[in-house]
Amino acid sequence: MKNKKDKGMMGIGTLIIFIATILVAAVAAAVLVATSSSLQQRSLMTGSQAEEGIATGVEAISVMATDGSSGADLEHFEVLARLQAGSDALNLNNTVLIMDTQSNSLSLSYAGGADAAGDDGPAVDTQHYNITYVKMGPDYKANYISRGDIVKMKFNCASCSSTATTGGIAENKKVRLKIVPRIGTSTQIEFTTPDVITDSRVSLWP
Repeated sequence: MKNKKDKGMMGIGTLIIFIATILVAAVAAAVLVATSSSLQQRSLMTGSQAEEGIATGVEAISVMATDGSSGADLEHFEVLARLQAGSDALNLNNTVLIMDTQSNSLSLSYAGGADAAGDDGPAVDTQHYNITYVKMGPDYKANYISRGDIVKMKFNCASCSSTATTGGIAENKKVRLKIVPRIGTSTQIEFTTPDVITDSRVSLWP
C-alpha cells in the first residue's frame, strides 16, 4: 500500500508533465500562428503582384502614319492609346515599343520630357518614342499614362526598310506593333499598309 509521500511524488510528477505539455503546446501554437501569418502576407503580396501583372496594360485606340522624304514610304507613326480598364498607372520610362516588319525590327524606349499640351511634332530619333498628352485625366502624372489620360505615342521609322533606296515602310507591308510594359500585359497591334498610298496621312488601324 502506497504511503502519502509516494502519492505526493506522483502528484508532483503528473503536474510537471502537465505543465510541460502546456508549454510544448503553447510553443507549437506560436510557431503555427507565426507561420500562417507569414504565409498569409506572402499570399496577399503574390496575389497583388499577379493582379497587377494581369490588369496593367495599354489599350490602343488608333494607329496613323505620315510619309517622309522617301515619297510614299511611311516614316512617322502615331499610336493613340489609353489605359485599359482597371489598370494601374503605367510608367513610360519602363515601357518599350517594338515594331516588327518582314525585313526589320525596332525596339524603342521612352525619350522622356512628354509635352503636356499641344503637338510637338513627329519624333526624329529612331531609337526612342515620345508622347503628347491629348487629354489629361484626373490622376495625371508626367511621364505616366494614368486613369483618364489619352496619349499620342510618336516615333520615327525612317530606318525600317532593308533597302538603301527607301527609308520607311512601303505599300502592302505587314507590320506588328507591341507596347510592352515592365509589369503588366503587352498590347499587340497588327496591320498591313495600303496597297496604294496616295495621301500624306494614312489611317492604318483599326
